[in-house]
Amino acid sequence: MWNLLRFFSRIFVGSTFVFSGFVKAVDPVGGAVKFHDYFQAFSLDWLIPLALPAAIVLAVFEFLIGTLLIFNIFPRPTIRVAFGFMVFFTVLAFVLALFNPVSDCGCFGDAIILTNWQTFWKNIVIMLFATFLFVSIKQIKSPYTASIQLIFSITVLVYIAGISIYSYRHLPLIDFRPYSIGSNLPEGMSYPDNAPQPKYKTTFILEKNGETKEFNEENYPYEDTTWVFVDSRTELISQGYTPPIHDFVLQHPENGNITDQLMEMSNPLFLVISPDISKIRNKQAIDLAQLNQTAQNQEIPFYVVTSSTISRSEEFNNQHKTNFEFLQGDETNLKTIIRSNPGLVLIANGTVIGKWHYNDLPDTKEIRHPLSSAIKQQQKNRTRMILLGHAFFIALLSIFILKSRKTINKNQ
Repeated sequence: MWNLLRFFSRIFVGSTFVFSGFVKAVDPVGGAVKFHDYFQAFSLDWLIPLALPAAIVLAVFEFLIGTLLIFNIFPRPTIRVAFGFMVFFTVLAFVLALFNPVSDCGCFGDAIILTNWQTFWKNIVIMLFATFLFVSIKQIKSPYTASIQLIFSITVLVYIAGISIYSYRHLPLIDFRPYSIGSNLPEGMSYPDNAPQPKYKTTFILEKNGETKEFNEENYPYEDTTWVFVDSRTELISQGYTPPIHDFVLQHPENGNITDQLMEMSNPLFLVISPDISKIRNKQAIDLAQLNQTAQNQEIPFYVVTSSTISRSEEFNNQHKTNFEFLQGDETNLKTIIRSNPGLVLIANGTVIGKWHYNDLPDTKEIRHPLSSAIKQQQKNRTRMILLGHAFFIALLSIFILKSRKTINKNQ
């Protein structure tokens, strides 16, 4: 029975680590944004330049530890590290739950959003099994030789690090955000008919004959006009339904909010997303300017959406000799839409058709047939994912073949 419980604990804790590490690895920029929030919340602004490396290291570390636990590789040091990791992050989750400096812990990236209290109780459950593994560590041994365990660990390390670096230099291999390809943005902003509404509690402070008393909406003395209003306060009791997309606004400098107008267009529409246009390098500006010109020749709307000021946008056009039409949007929202600054998004009928990292911008010929280009880009991404998966599977299979051969030779 105890062996079965130890086996289950390894699989459960390891699987949690693998899932957490993988969803972070496929979106390292999102992890960097979360680290940025943490550093600001704890007044550690001097660490902000390390946000991206920290996000990649954390993702790789979690995935590696989880995989080693599942396959029983270097079990004793792995269990010690996993136990220490859980102790630290359980304490951190408790602090976050108490003071709420960051509303979303980001422990599962954008795949699963948890409140800080949900994260804390989730960690408590994992901690129970991690503690059991820790106290029974002497009974857990690996069936593999040290060399096989080392080769396995290096293979997993290279695999997950490669996924993370690839996702940073291109786009996330798996997009968990509400702006993923195929998402309809107006639908993501809508409220279902039966959606729960936010609930508030209002307290009224009234005074009568020098006495101050608090009332609510149920016991408010409507008929007693001798009470004099002093103050009131409103508290949020329950949040209610929040649509997946709730801050997507495209603001035109002259025409105001044109979000609905653009989302209702049946023809393709290109949006260059750049939260900070000062980070657009000269070559990228030239490439985008060529795409802009081609799109204009094809009568395809082409906008650059940024959170930079209008004056900074005009300065950018003058500096790079471009002729971009700028829209303004919320910086946090723009970072959520696409993990690239700049990044190119293709929309038709309010649906995201294609997304390109600045390292993978389509050429001007492809712009003439944008929908076809978007489909080709999706096929290319799927092919890359399949190749990565097969390469990893073949590497693991080779390791176990080597292990089996050694076992056979020993028996002979």
